[in-house]
Amino acid sequence: MTPPTLTQDTRTRLIESAILHFAAKGFDGAGIREIARSANANSALVAYHFCGKEGLYMEALKALFSRKVSPVSLLADLPPPGSPGARKAALQGLQDYIRAFAAEIMACQGADPIDEAAMVLMTREMQSPREASSALLVEHIRPYVTYLTNCLQILRPDLDEDALFSMGVSIQGLMLHFRNSLGILRLIRGNPAYPEDLAKVIQHHVDFSLRGLGVPEAFPQVRN
Repeated sequence: MTPPTLTQDTRTRLIESAILHFAAKGFDGAGIREIARSANANSALVAYHFCGKEGLYMEALKALFSRKVSPVSLLADLPPPGSPGARKAALQGLQDYIRAFAAEIMACQGADPIDEAAMVLMTREMQSPREASSALLVEHIRPYVTYLTNCLQILRPDLDEDALFSMGVSIQGLMLHFRNSLGILRLIRGNPAYPEDLAKVIQHHVDFSLRGLGVPEAFPQVRN
């Protein structure tokens, strides 16, 4: 029997439908037929061209990871530790990293339902990585971990690996918690548009992280 043809347009619709359904219902709750129905496609295409629901889920994750260029990937490389200007570059690099990462995760909201679904899926994967997708997830986040760790190693060469890891997790966690808690934060503030000044919030994250790291040259003036 000739397998059904999968056009590029149909493939895109299936993957986008899968992203929305997996985000809304989780892997176990989403069904192939409902995904295909929403994409106006034959459900047999999933079995033939994606090797079933697991394969479709993996392709959905790959599509999310490659959908947009990450601002973090555009950051300048750091000089080797101990080289002239390394500390200054790492200080700037850390600030640039926080701004880039915050901008990236805050962009996953608004009018595009795929963006919001992407954040839901990523959050779920970070909390409970599926065995089949764990390698793909680590491959995606490794550049973030590497860049942040390199900055921290230069700024705090006195810290051991565990302490550096904890510092990095704290910085990431600060931003991710803010993004994932926007719903309740807006209720607390009584402002559905909060934060109107995102740059101010991001600068707070930068200052908070640098003070927590104990980087004196980041704040040359005495704070009132």
